[in-house]
Amino acid sequence: MKTSLRPSDATIATSVREISGITEGHGGPSDAHIVAGVRGFAREFNYWYIRVMGQAVPQYRKLIVGRINPFVRRVEFGGLDVHSCSERLVEDYARRNFVTAGGWALEAMAIDASPSAQKSATAGVDAQRVEPLTGDYHLYAFKSGTVTRNSDIIASIKQHGRKAERLIKQNRSSGGVHLNYSILTGKTETGFEDGVHRPSSAETWSQMFELPQEHALELALAIAAEAGKLVRHDASAHLKALRILVAAHLEDENHPGQMDWEFVARRSMQAKSAWRDEDAERHKRALLALQGTDYVPYVEESEAEDKPGLEVE
Repeated sequence: MKTSLRPSDATIATSVREISGITEGHGGPSDAHIVAGVRGFAREFNYWYIRVMGQAVPQYRKLIVGRINPFVRRVEFGGLDVHSCSERLVEDYARRNFVTAGGWALEAMAIDASPSAQKSATAGVDAQRVEPLTGDYHLYAFKSGTVTRNSDIIASIKQHGRKAERLIKQNRSSGGVHLNYSILTGKTETGFEDGVHRPSSAETWSQMFELPQEHALELALAIAAEAGKLVRHDASAHLKALRILVAAHLEDENHPGQMDWEFVARRSMQAKSAWRDEDAERHKRALLALQGTDYVPYVEESEAEDKPGLEVE
């Protein structure tokens, strides 16, 4: 029986199927699941990127200025002026958050678009699905990419997976319990070690979408592409505000346009009493620079009341 979709949702599902070439005749996720995957991806990406970047503006000293390594960064930036340094520092911070947001978005897409998977209530387990014919449980710990191997994730899925297995057996389930450490992008080979399955990225998407690997990958890529249309890419106002604040805060008062590396070193390596007052004055200067722009501070969508602008901490 076909699920009736809103016109906007029907358009999304149609677009994904056209991009991927995966029709309803191939099986796998229904149109409703595809729409859920698209909206889940966009929701998580917006939450973990647009929101985080907006909230970072009033915390720029803690999140960016206070994390500058005066040894490495001074060598890396060479003789760049303060505005170029600020742009690089903000860009690095934004890129890290962009990658993090993408990881959460992929996880949401995998679960929301799956015909059989659901978010797990078990600590340390991201998702679970049950095979209807065998009653087997598949428990998943997700990671977005292969940049680093996180042994803590392996330990967590083993510890919490075994606990979940005991509970499942207590409920008289006749099926087996399979632990999976799944990397959603970049893993090309499947393996098995210490009682934990390590499916390839293609195999993971195949399992989640209940499609052959090639079809599953095509569908996953199409869902992400469609979700990109819903993602509020434009965090440019917050990024611009961060660049203004950081540049104004770090500018050498005696050498306009230049980085004050001595202050950076003092702030990062000496007791707070040695730089607290100067830091506060620099913050006031930075706020004045931002007030000369049309920047509107980030406000949560759920907050109806008007919120004050940036304040001196």
